[in-house]
Amino acid sequence: MMKSLLSFSFLLLGMAFFGTGTPTAKVVTAAFPLFLAPFLRLLAAAVLTTPILIWYRHELRDINRENWFYILGIGAIGLVMFSLFLLTGMQMVNGVVGAMVMSLSPAMVALGAALFLGDRLGWRKIVAVILSVVGVLIINVSGNSMQAQGWELWLGSLLVFGAVCSATAYSLFAKKVSAHVRPILLVPLAGWIAAILFAVPGGYQALSFDFAVPGWNDWAALLWWGVGPFGIGTMLWFLGLKAVKASIASGFMGAMPASGLLVSYIWLGDAFYWIHLVGFAFVLGGIGMVSWTHYRSEKIAKRQGKEYDTCHATPC
Repeated sequence: MMKSLLSFSFLLLGMAFFGTGTPTAKVVTAAFPLFLAPFLRLLAAAVLTTPILIWYRHELRDINRENWFYILGIGAIGLVMFSLFLLTGMQMVNGVVGAMVMSLSPAMVALGAALFLGDRLGWRKIVAVILSVVGVLIINVSGNSMQAQGWELWLGSLLVFGAVCSATAYSLFAKKVSAHVRPILLVPLAGWIAAILFAVPGGYQALSFDFAVPGWNDWAALLWWGVGPFGIGTMLWFLGLKAVKASIASGFMGAMPASGLLVSYIWLGDAFYWIHLVGFAFVLGGIGMVSWTHYRSEKIAKRQGKEYDTCHATPC
């Protein structure tokens, strides 16, 4: 019983930490240059997770060229492109919009697995995508509740959706490589790859940046964006997945948009409107359909005497 509660706590906190990343990026993008911010963020995450790299260093020699290619994709697309899309998009929209668009991630991972990895595209996944998209559209068309107007709202939302697509690539690449590489080992590897890719443009911006200008709130946001959602959040999620079925784990994904909205209201001071609850309900419905899909897949795998791959429920 205690083991299950601990696993549930890991999953809940992992998803909650993931959700805080989007509104935190709103604070970061207002205080730091476009390339310097993700460089410092990913450098902090890479340093934090380096003990994992040291602990499992003997497994590095077993990674073949193809898997290194996927790991490079995780770092370049899943982290570098993700950061650029998210930071640029969050300059145009508020935390509520950003958090709701990012909540498309579970449905997009399910859809991406069907389109690119050969998973079955059933009606439940289609409904999950539709519900999630409708929830985001409800938030975006509620004009009086948004700080952004017109083309900025939609362009910003589209850029944040680019971050969702990049995060989906992270999950799909991770699924391809997880059969041969320990999943938790991907965190420091991808973190260091992304930090190195950001080093030159980030270092160039650092030369002309006044590090005394950002306040403690800005530095706290930058540090948390690095070590919280990507570093600690990912590790907690993997720890929780060890003892919990994918269908149960995916149910905790509802904590992601919930924490994103709460941080937007409390930290960013975004206004609350009742229409947000309607959009949130649709997004939760989409996450529920994803969870139902995992549950059905587990039952089918059990009848066939196979083990269901929990990487389907792994967010990025």
